[in-house]
Amino acid sequence: MDKEKTREEVQGEAILLTPYMSFVIGCLQRDGKHPSVHTYTATLHSFTAFATSKGVPMQIPDVFTVARLKQYQSWLRQRKASWNTVSTYMRTLRAVYNRLVAAQLVIRDPHLFDEVYTKVESQTKRALTDEQTRTLAAVDPTCLPEDVQRALSYFLLMFLFRGMPFIDLAHLRRQDVNGNCITYCRHKTGRRLTVRIPHEAMQLFEMCMSQSPDTDFLFPILKDGEDVYEVYLSALRRFNRSLQKMAALLLPGVKISSYTARHTWATIAYHHGWHVGIISKALGHSSIRVTETYLKPFEDEKVDMANNELVASVMGNNGNGK
Repeated sequence: MDKEKTREEVQGEAILLTPYMSFVIGCLQRDGKHPSVHTYTATLHSFTAFATSKGVPMQIPDVFTVARLKQYQSWLRQRKASWNTVSTYMRTLRAVYNRLVAAQLVIRDPHLFDEVYTKVESQTKRALTDEQTRTLAAVDPTCLPEDVQRALSYFLLMFLFRGMPFIDLAHLRRQDVNGNCITYCRHKTGRRLTVRIPHEAMQLFEMCMSQSPDTDFLFPILKDGEDVYEVYLSALRRFNRSLQKMAALLLPGVKISSYTARHTWATIAYHHGWHVGIISKALGHSSIRVTETYLKPFEDEKVDMANNELVASVMGNNGNGK
């Protein structure tokens, strides 16, 4: 679809889902919302495959019905899509639907998505324990391969910077630092955050800073004058590979990814009694519900532990849980 078309021209074609979503994807692309571009594109391709296989019309009035959305969900599950994948596609379609409502192209049905899955839940624990985190912090980095040294350094900085995401760490610029504070906008939500650099992080911070005078980026992860998002994706893949090597060397059997530092900070704060609202604000989440998604596996664990104690006290097992 021609990206230069005006909104009015696209709305005139909006009887079909494909041109409208293509228009939205073009807007996201121009705004630099690359992760959203990927998600919207994947959703459009998935729904198009569903519609083609089932002979389903792609007209917007046919797409946005309770029956059609439930049919699409069933098709996804038959193709072994996880519930998180179902939720991603449904929430993307809901965002498209909300745009259509705002553009007065459809009449809002507040219950349209009630019968399909749109929750965001973490089914696995992605965080390290206090002890595992201390193990990483105490390692002599000179004993590690160069790429693992670098990955460990970034991982610890992300943790020390209140669980800063890798994408935000990579995009930090020199002007974002003022004294011992870093002020930046989160890529995902656009929220402006100010993080104080802890004393414990200062030496690591100074060691990791880019020494090149030819770049404005704070760390040598991205480069000016290139396709920054493509460079970021390549850096993210390298980072995750190095983190896997790091885990194999230092924490055998433990899975570590670029998400782990963020989840670790959140869960350790939670176990130290921080209120969820404070954790949410510190992470720059759009709502407390997002933070609760991080913490749900650990809440369940606390409930199970409390239940074991209760059962043991009633059944006389002396707390052995057997």
